[in-house]
Amino acid sequence: MSKLFPMSACATLLGLAFMPTASAQAKCPVTGHKSPVVYGIGGSTMGSLLGPMLDKVFGDNDVKFRRWGKASSGLARPDFHDWAKSAPELMHKHQPDIVIVSLGTNDYQALWEDGNWILQDDAKWEKKYGERVDALLTAIAKDDQDRLIIWSGPYAFEGKNAVVRAPIVNRIMKERVEAFAAAGGNAVFHDAYVVTSDDKGHPLDTAVLPGKKKAVDIRTKDKVHLTSDAVRLLLAQPIVDIALPCFPKSEAKEPRPAPKSP
Repeated sequence: MSKLFPMSACATLLGLAFMPTASAQAKCPVTGHKSPVVYGIGGSTMGSLLGPMLDKVFGDNDVKFRRWGKASSGLARPDFHDWAKSAPELMHKHQPDIVIVSLGTNDYQALWEDGNWILQDDAKWEKKYGERVDALLTAIAKDDQDRLIIWSGPYAFEGKNAVVRAPIVNRIMKERVEAFAAAGGNAVFHDAYVVTSDDKGHPLDTAVLPGKKKAVDIRTKDKVHLTSDAVRLLLAQPIVDIALPCFPKSEAKEPRPAPKSP
């Protein structure tokens, strides 16, 4: 049985405090696999740059990584793709020790529910969206309460709707992951929004990335998507820093302290 250990402290990226957060203690899972298994779900970010980067790092460290990145998916449109409904089957099939969730950027829209739309300015929107975050957390953890969930929220980018809705979606996700952890769930939140925006919440186009001496562009030409370096250092690396220390090479399979947050 796993012991509980705090995931605490922080490092500084871009002059901002980066903190994967959880309002309760998180724990490293005890794997029964010959090789530990990590599974990633999300939208196009998981399917393209982020997923392959995680695949490479985990593979180099004898950790199996599998993923499903479905473009345009999120929690707003279960009529298009219902992650909470598909998660139990995925968990049963892959039996992951750690699950990485990367969602949010496709959810700046009305919610589809039972044949009706809940508009963004409807007071019910936030409550319903929070319930969907709860449902996915529960679905992932259902058959293995020891499983660690690393939830990475949306990153910041320009756009009238995105600038308004991204902080809302990010806040709800963070609150629900923290509430899940406080209630005894095993989850930690990676705040991708805070490391891709300034102290006023405006999306960053340039930044001094870790290992760099000068500010560099962190956006591609469309000014929306992140460059490969930005994805690697701001999205992938923080996730790896949480997950990988749980599976040191050649160590006995026993409870280990959860790593300190980067």
